[in-house]
Amino acid sequence: MGKADLHIHSEHSDGMASIREILEFVETKTDLDLIAITDHDMFDGAREALELVARKNYRFDILPGMEVTTLEGHLLALGISTPIKSLQRLDRSIAQIHAQGGVAIIPHPMSWLIRSVGQRGILRIQNDTAPEVYFDGIEALNPSIAGQVTVAKTKRLNELLFHLPETGGSDAHTLSMIGTGVTYFQGSAAAHFLQSLRAGQTRADGHFWTRQEVRELARIAPQQSYRALVKLPTKHLRRLLSRHA
Repeated sequence: MGKADLHIHSEHSDGMASIREILEFVETKTDLDLIAITDHDMFDGAREALELVARKNYRFDILPGMEVTTLEGHLLALGISTPIKSLQRLDRSIAQIHAQGGVAIIPHPMSWLIRSVGQRGILRIQNDTAPEVYFDGIEALNPSIAGQVTVAKTKRLNELLFHLPETGGSDAHTLSMIGTGVTYFQGSAAAHFLQSLRAGQTRADGHFWTRQEVRELARIAPQQSYRALVKLPTKHLRRLLSRHA
């Protein structure tokens, strides 16, 4: 079975580590076969990761992605080649991901601590008749505090109503959190993961953040909050003004 962490943030959005630091950590400190860089509304990190992996023979594979902010909450776009525009309708974002041959996964479902797709939104997409509008998976284990508060509800409703393939991802914003949430799949490469997901053969695993890991988050909280609340919005604003200019 391959082992993947499909939800990692870098300094390109509100994470603390550079892409190079993340790749070296995964190479030397984990047994992961596959990772996805999923910065908030930014594809730069994923692109840089692909470029670095192409130049150096890492033992693991990269799945390019991003965490897209839709009008109804966050959405993981994996296996894409170009960025998905933020603040669109959920169904439109999903269709654009599928148009690129990617997969759409619901991160930290129904969490009230962070912008998340709710139960009504999930069921509405499930009942959408458009062939390109559907979820490919649901994050059944997100070890962050935002993920913990609804993990039991997510598992219960997925078994009863959603019936979606499950994934796990760390939602890591620091190096030490990488690998705390994982997805098991048949094979070891990105193509194998996509095949397993579409066949409903993935499994989420991992552990909720320990007291020591939470203390580490508290220590870097001011700096991480600055990145999330000041630096990242400023970067988005500059890009928007640049496009209009």
